[in-house]
Amino acid sequence: MKVVSATNVGNYRKNNEDCYFVNESKNLYILADGMGGHLAGERASKMATEIIASDFEKAKEVKTIEDAIEILSSSIRDANREIFKSSEENEDYRGMGTTVSAGIILGSVLIYSNVGDSRIYKINKDMEQITRDDSFVNYLMEIGEITEEEAKVHPKKNVLTKAMGTTADIEVLVNTLKIEDNDIFLFCSDGLTNMIPDEEIFKIIKENTPEVAKDKLLDLALKNGGMDNITFILVFNK
Repeated sequence: MKVVSATNVGNYRKNNEDCYFVNESKNLYILADGMGGHLAGERASKMATEIIASDFEKAKEVKTIEDAIEILSSSIRDANREIFKSSEENEDYRGMGTTVSAGIILGSVLIYSNVGDSRIYKINKDMEQITRDDSFVNYLMEIGEITEEEAKVHPKKNVLTKAMGTTADIEVLVNTLKIEDNDIFLFCSDGLTNMIPDEEIFKIIKENTPEVAKDKLLDLALKNGGMDNITFILVFNK
């Protein structure tokens, strides 16, 4: 695997509320986009990535797909519980929460999960979003109320229907995907996908080396507005 990653505060935000973690020896990738006033969003995303990473560290060897599913699910619930507890106990952190997109590769299988609207894409001959956004506009699209084009400019497009740390417990769905030759996985916060259309992301990744693709994606997201924090991890199965 070849892995490149980037994070940037963007052009308008004071703080970077995104956080990510990569462990190349374990093929573990975690990305979180925090929310909440002051430093609360930063704290929530940092807690999410650190707790999930720590749970995998404690687990020592992850040998089977069942192991990975179990640890990923329990670690997200652990992180959710701790973030919620922290927000309840500290006035400054009241109401904080975070998205998370996390995955681990075992052999030729990606085991992954997401909460909120950070995404994981599989890129090969085309670009496919393999996670489902927990957002109000996605719900409206699923029931046929609005089109994909309308969703992109909807006034409530940032409203989440599910986030980590906002309730004491959370339902976690873990999926698996068979990895094929030359698959590329993109883990990203909405600061990337809100600034660059999927077709352009696909073109940049397919036409450049990993390092150049990373730089071009970040530059273009900033050039197109950089309205939010921008964070992404690219994993190349080469």
